Amino acid sequence: MTRSQLVLDVISKKNTTYLPSQCTFASRAKKMEVAGYLGLTEEEVDVFLGNHIKFTGVLDDIVQIDKLDPHRMKAARDAGRYLDVPGEEGMIYDLWGMQYNVNDGGYFNYCHPLQGCDDDDALIYDYRAPDISDMDMLFSIAEEDLKKYGDDFLVELSGYNGIWEKAYQLTEIEQFMYLLAVEPEKACYLMDVICEYKVEIARETVKRGFPIGHYGDDLGTQISTFVSEEMFVNYFLPRIRKVFRVFKDAGLPVQMHSCGKITPFIPHLIDAGLDVLEPVQTCMDIRYLKNEFGKDLTFYGGVDTQQLLTFDTAENVYHETLRTIDILGKDGGLIIAPSQEVMNNVPVENVLAFMKAVKEARGEA
Repeated sequence: MTRSQLVLDVISKKNTTYLPSQCTFASRAKKMEVAGYLGLTEEEVDVFLGNHIKFTGVLDDIVQIDKLDPHRMKAARDAGRYLDVPGEEGMIYDLWGMQYNVNDGGYFNYCHPLQGCDDDDALIYDYRAPDISDMDMLFSIAEEDLKKYGDDFLVELSGYNGIWEKAYQLTEIEQFMYLLAVEPEKACYLMDVICEYKVEIARETVKRGFPIGHYGDDLGTQISTFVSEEMFVNYFLPRIRKVFRVFKDAGLPVQMHSCGKITPFIPHLIDAGLDVLEPVQTCMDIRYLKNEFGKDLTFYGGVDTQQLLTFDTAENVYHETLRTIDILGKDGGLIIAPSQEVMNNVPVENVLAFMKAVKEARGEA
């Protein structure tokens, strides 16, 4: 059975004994440090990690998920989806009008093209999403990945930088929070522009044969949600539901990324069709999550990257990984992974301790 089918069976609760895993790195340099430590090639370390999922994206999203990949960035640039910022070396802007530094290794936006929209209505009401009439072009890299990896791995088209994130990055977060509170009609107009784009990409994702739907919006901090439950239900949920509905109507499971302590939102997301919560972070009580939502959700993540993997001992990483598997993986429903990408300051020994526990739990040790 392929890794893709194994993961899909875990998500659908057809298989409650298998433990898929995923260990990804914030930079290729960290991955190659692990490879060098083990005396392996890059391909061999991929096998060692036993990953089950490959993420890809439309050309508009390459700068956020693969900007250090020359092949992907060239495809996006050749298609005119990214342009140089005149006079600023290394800076580019996408067709949403946001700017990125191609050399910083992150996905941070340096520009808010709709800043000042509280005083200038035209900035909001004249704004348009990038043209997506040429879906063959937009999906060129994604289809390349699906063809290359899809017979084995679960290939997911990235839905990161969702409706909420895109809106506040376009306007600047404090300004968008002001709009939500004081001028919600403006906030809703902008979110609708983004939502319509996301819905069309979701429809094309289904049409082109991807086996799972993915969406991403960081809705929380480490201590709370960004907005109240009422505001989430009134403004965010109806638009997220529209994206989910495209996948659910096609019979696909839905995976959603959200960092932070979003526990109050989870029942609403389940009602909207959520199947996989990505990631599970230790700012949420993992035992409570399993007891309360385990019958409805598959959990992705769980092993803390902020403290445990970064600053603790390899022995504690090993034991805590096994504890996490025991809690979140009871009766199935777990894709075990770090709670975020493995950052550059995580010791190699701790990565290996995580993998040792995973392999042991999967019966491969």
